[in-house]
Amino acid sequence: MKKSVFIPNLFLLITLLSNSIIYAQSYTTAGYAPLKADGKVHPHMKGYWKSVGDGYILDATGDSILLYSYTTHFCYKEKNDYIEGLLNSQARFKTDGSQLTILSTDYGGRSADLQTPHHYVRIANLPKGTMTFDQMRGSGPVTLFQLYIETMRENYAFSKERQLNWDSIQSKYGKQISNTTTNAELFKVLGEIATLTKDQHTKVIAEDGKTLQYRGVRSAALLAEAFNKQSIVKNLDQYFNQFFDTGYKNISDSLLQGKGQKVTNKQIEWGSLNQSVGYINIHSFNGFAPRQYSRKQQIDSVDASMKDIIRSLQDKDALIIDVSFNFGGYDAAFLAIASFFTEKPVYAYTSEVFNNGRFNKESMVYIKPYGSVSFTKPVYILMSDISRSAAEGFAMTMKSLPNVKLVGTNTLGTLSAMLGKSIGDFYVTLSNQRFVDADSKCYEVTGLIPDIPLVVFPKENLFNGHMEAVRAIVSRIDKR
Repeated sequence: MKKSVFIPNLFLLITLLSNSIIYAQSYTTAGYAPLKADGKVHPHMKGYWKSVGDGYILDATGDSILLYSYTTHFCYKEKNDYIEGLLNSQARFKTDGSQLTILSTDYGGRSADLQTPHHYVRIANLPKGTMTFDQMRGSGPVTLFQLYIETMRENYAFSKERQLNWDSIQSKYGKQISNTTTNAELFKVLGEIATLTKDQHTKVIAEDGKTLQYRGVRSAALLAEAFNKQSIVKNLDQYFNQFFDTGYKNISDSLLQGKGQKVTNKQIEWGSLNQSVGYINIHSFNGFAPRQYSRKQQIDSVDASMKDIIRSLQDKDALIIDVSFNFGGYDAAFLAIASFFTEKPVYAYTSEVFNNGRFNKESMVYIKPYGSVSFTKPVYILMSDISRSAAEGFAMTMKSLPNVKLVGTNTLGTLSAMLGKSIGDFYVTLSNQRFVDADSKCYEVTGLIPDIPLVVFPKENLFNGHMEAVRAIVSRIDKR
């Protein structure tokens, strides 16, 4: 059997090397420095730092930065290799001594433009009674239930909008918890509470990966109904896969007539719908390169591909950007793509993080023009209730541009980032962030509202309705 040989993506490597000096200079100019260098924590970082929102504390007293979680009555060592990994490798910071701002991910010279910064204040010590991770994990079902309720009460940002009364929830579900409650029983109870939020970013995840969360989506309900009315496909998951495969095939073979191009690890497909209308389908705002590449390298790949796409479609009268099958990704991806549709900085939204009854401002986010190429003629964003998370962030961001219209149906209404916490043997996520646009509107729960309503997945034509929706937009453009 032949061994597989990995051949690095030459473009990504060349781009990374050619930009490294410029990016390093930009960091110095911007005033951000690495949290760690040469295996040591920067001396200005030394000490303890309490987050503004998020419920985290950083212990930067040793040679590595350690992450703790806190609520009013609890503080414990977190088990989050991802965040600690960023803090101890690529994160950058600036501080005045008492306040701290951190950029978690390295995007080179665009780091400050492509992510929301996290803010901290200096504190003297860890809170009294701080637990190790093992102490927290072994504290018993009654204590872990209290910790979960307190974590949700203090950090979940949309209790009012989703009609959640934490006192009532604690009273009702607390009766099911005792010192003899098993791990499986605790998992079930916490999962039921997560499901009450009707928020797909709020989850309880077991060590084996099993996840309990709300899963209701209108289009998914229609698909389940259609599945029950047929007898050819025997498995619901297989029926769902057939739905998505049909949608993607319709894009490639019918809308783009086999002449489209798939780029950025097949996450973007683009081409011409006719002589006057171009088309870009963004399958995901993640996975733009194989896993071994960093997020910065993924964004470099997006930038290179978008330059080619925009130049190739420059003569079109309008573009359709399709996120109707998009399950999300990360902010830097949609901000990078949005930068190709403006020639000047445009305010998009303000990010705020919730903690203990109040929202704290994180940053005002602007679309910064990419620079060398742009498309400022009409753009139509096609979206659906499948569009969620970063896909909704993209729609909201693009909505701030004067040449953009949103088309389709309301998005899912889960724009917030997912705050992660360890609770016993489980990992839980929840929505603690809101985005407020220039009109002071927040689209969490309601979803983005289309400027031009159009049913994307009609009940009578679920599998091919999306293709007809795209054609309807083309017809509208041609009739202008």
